[in-house]
Amino acid sequence: MFRKCAFRSRILAGGLIAAFLILLTPVASSAQTPAPSLIKQGMLHGAVYSEGMKSRVANAIVKLRNLNNQKEYTSPPTDAKGGFKIIGIDEGWYTLGVTSAAGDFNLNYGVYVKAGETAKLTVEMLPGGMLEGKGGSGGGKKGFFATPGGILLIVAAAGGVGFGIYELTKKETEASPIR
Repeated sequence: MFRKCAFRSRILAGGLIAAFLILLTPVASSAQTPAPSLIKQGMLHGAVYSEGMKSRVANAIVKLRNLNNQKEYTSPPTDAKGGFKIIGIDEGWYTLGVTSAAGDFNLNYGVYVKAGETAKLTVEMLPGGMLEGKGGSGGGKKGFFATPGGILLIVAAAGGVGFGIYELTKKETEASPIR
């Protein structure tokens, strides 16, 4: 009985087939991959704030120095919103400093930049030339619902909801006792 009822609706069957075909069709945006040279390097971005995190600092220079080989990376001056970005950073541990009109500031601890990922760091300039940082890794991970399994779950759930609505709204005819 279930088999006869479920596949009687051509719209439901067509919708499920269309959803499955859309799932299997490659999407140009999902095919984007970073350049091979950037896979071995990471990126750092964030913002620079004044004391108390009250205002963002424009025209500050953020510098990273590798703790192993002393290679230094420098950002362009921060924008009006205090934002900075450094790309092409080799994987490893770094010390961070900020140079602004208020002076030079240094972070008391190391920052790890992982290859192929984006680290996020917001720093606050404190009195005495110190920086306080808060941040994390962008991780480069997709959320579950952006993965093929998550998309399949969404399609299956939509199909189930559609079938449920169909079953609730279909008109049933009463069977005649006389055939």
